[in-house]
Amino acid sequence: MNTSEQKTTTTTHATTDKVIQILKKNPTISDADLAEQAGLKSEAAARGWRTVAEETMRGWKWGY
Repeated sequence: MNTSEQKTTTTTHATTDKVIQILKKNPTISDADLAEQAGLKSEAAARGWRTVAEETMRGWKWGY
């Protein structure tokens, strides 16, 4: 199964999807800017969602 097939068969949280899209456009975005663009309440929340998004994308690379 290739990566594009997995994305369509794997369900992710809406916030994770939003953060992934933002990170794809700008992987070095600051937590403050990520929070603002994703509609999150704080930089700490953005850091947490960044971690979730990065782990999700790593899983896609490895076929999970």
